[in-house]
Amino acid sequence: MTNSLLIAIVTDEVSDAALAIAEREGIRGATILPASGISQSPLRTFFGLTFQSAMTILFWITDTDTANRTAQRLNEELDLDSPQQGLALTLTIDQLFGLDLGKAAN
Repeated sequence: MTNSLLIAIVTDEVSDAALAIAEREGIRGATILPASGISQSPLRTFFGLTFQSAMTILFWITDTDTANRTAQRLNEELDLDSPQQGLALTLTIDQLFGLDLGKAAN
């Protein structure tokens, strides 16, 4: 079985929904980091003030099939293809130490 790292970078407003989607797909546990980006154009609001949404980075390690399926669900349900919604990606893990996913599933 191959394992993958699933990474989702989403706005704070949808981070709880992203966690719920992953749990629904069978992924338990996540690493969560607050983040901000500099590549997005800030949104203009009243009186010339600018606003940029806070972001959250979510990391999960799971089998590759589950990671790919969950990334697709995140894209569909969080509308990640729309501008400034976030992104999801998977990376294959060559070596994994300190986590036995076989035992974690039990």
